[in-house]
Amino acid sequence: MKPEIFKASGERGTNKLYTLCHKKVLTENGAFIKIGENNIFYRVESCEDITIKRKFTVENGKIILKGNFDFKISEGDILKLYITEYEAVGFGEIKPHKDHFVEGEKIYAQGGITSSSQENLTGEYVSFEVAEVNGEGNITELVMVDSGRYLTPPESPVKVMNQDEKIIEVDIEFDTSTQTLSLEREVSIIDGGPLRTEISLSYDLPLSVREGELLVSKQIIYLDKPYSAESFESEPCQITFDFSPVNGIPLLPPNALDPAATYNKAVEIIDTRLSDIEARLAKLEKVNF
Repeated sequence: MKPEIFKASGERGTNKLYTLCHKKVLTENGAFIKIGENNIFYRVESCEDITIKRKFTVENGKIILKGNFDFKISEGDILKLYITEYEAVGFGEIKPHKDHFVEGEKIYAQGGITSSSQENLTGEYVSFEVAEVNGEGNITELVMVDSGRYLTPPESPVKVMNQDEKIIEVDIEFDTSTQTLSLEREVSIIDGGPLRTEISLSYDLPLSVREGELLVSKQIIYLDKPYSAESFESEPCQITFDFSPVNGIPLLPPNALDPAATYNKAVEIIDTRLSDIEARLAKLEKVNF
């Protein structure tokens, strides 16, 4: 059977391997697994699918997570990033003003940083329609036409302007949006500390992004014993599924990552079995005497 070859990360002293997110690894309980350049074979004990979901902030273009995510998230992982957006949920007082307006005309909120996209490069601003004016043309009633989509909403009171650049101020209440901006980015560098983790991305986020939520799905492969060598990140690994039927000696699979290591492990098992047989024969010989 063709061996399973993939990349994973692991920490010294633990029995967990975290695979890269874009690879679904086929595992089998008891199968031999070789990790990187380490010539010590381990065995697969079990496997678990997980989803890492965390809130993040952005500092100097880097994603910041609370806690240490070294080895759990690795270079080459593809992160799904859901960016927090805001929209207007209501408005209150229209501040006194002198400019004249016309019923039915549209006026648009100013300020803030809108959430733009390829389909809408300028983004969506809060907009109103003038529903009623008094005898002097001052606005007495507004209707919200569009609640807008912002990465950073404007501070209240918000300046609202018509096409003739006449401005009024309105108290507008913002909250997180019912819609979410979704992006994908690849991890280029990850630096975890006791309290926080800094993640550099292969492609920068929009400068106005300040916070959001991160999701990455991957597998944990549990080993039969703790990993004793140095911690590693995104190292090639190989699972071997073919064994001899009686003694479970690993057979050399096609396209093996390290044929010599598999061969040496097989010889080691055979040597151990021969030693056991010799010891038992020696005991039998003593009994016969």
